[in-house]
Amino acid sequence: MKEISKQLLQEITLQVLHMERKNLRSKARSDQKMSEELQKVIVEYARRNH
Repeated sequence: MKEISKQLLQEITLQVLHMERKNLRSKARSDQKMSEELQKVIVEYARRNH
């Protein structure tokens, strides 16, 4: 398994936190839907950077 750079990890973390904050305000997504969205973001970053 490749090691993740600190910058990539920080980018993913910021993206996840942004999504969480947005969802907390609107309550638009259920926990399951939010989990699926976060998985998509992580997979997208992984594909783009490896």
